[in-house]
Amino acid sequence: MDRVGILAAIALPAAILSASARLAGAGGVPAPTSALQAPAPVQAILEQACYDCHSDRTRWPWYSAVAPLSWLIERDVRLGRQQLNFSRWGSYYPVTRRHKLQWIGRVVRSARMPPKSYLFMHPQGRLSPADRAQIERWVTSALAAEPKK
Repeated sequence: MDRVGILAAIALPAAILSASARLAGAGGVPAPTSALQAPAPVQAILEQACYDCHSDRTRWPWYSAVAPLSWLIERDVRLGRQQLNFSRWGSYYPVTRRHKLQWIGRVVRSARMPPKSYLFMHPQGRLSPADRAQIERWVTSALAAEPKK
């Protein structure tokens, strides 16, 4: 193998790893515009179990810099933020906040969130029955406080 071939064999994987890290968003964290303000116990639960996919405060694990995992993780986070972004909570219209609160109540009650694929690598994100009950109580009280229109 000549020098050009050796350099290409070294440079290509390095370039792929570098590009995948940028795609995963590990380079920068946007500042929250108007983050959710919830009671401290609820906030702690949400930060532990939800914020990696549903906020701008994602904790990117080391394997999020390795393709093709980086592509899957970046896609999941992007879709999670599109569905609900706690970092931008205050920028939602009141009716949108109501719908998102109702959605949170449904997915927490039915145990669809956090998804099993997330819990496989993040067991600390598992919600106990007490955590789920606390989130449901918060959702109920937050819905009562939100304007209906």
